Amino acid sequence: MRETGSAYWIDVKAKLQGTDTDSLEGILIDAAAKEDMVTFMVYDLPNRDCNAHASNGEICCKYNADLTCDYSYSGTCDEGLNEYKTEYIDVFAEILGRFDCLVDIALVIEPDSLPNLATNLANPSC
Repeated sequence: MRETGSAYWIDVKAKLQGTDTDSLEGILIDAAAKEDMVTFMVYDLPNRDCNAHASNGEICCKYNADLTCDYSYSGTCDEGLNEYKTEYIDVFAEILGRFDCLVDIALVIEPDSLPNLATNLANPSC
């Protein structure tokens, strides 16, 4: 297993911080001690996969009262994008910054975003 690379999916904000290897921070702590390279999937876009509802994200463009995504909303996604930036990307970047020059890191940005963009074009809330 040590010779086979794998990527860690950081698909929710709860996986950003922590000291165990279920979190971005914990994986980087572990990798720094072992001088390993790590690969992360950056994966928590607002209204993610809203047509299929197969891998829905936790961040919504607009929330229902029960905090699920309101997929019927067709306005802007400014609030969702701000939440994504401040509560996910900024925290992600801050943690990565602490390991700059200590760990080799590769990031893959949400690999199914482009196909979702194509398949969701007819749905303005996506």
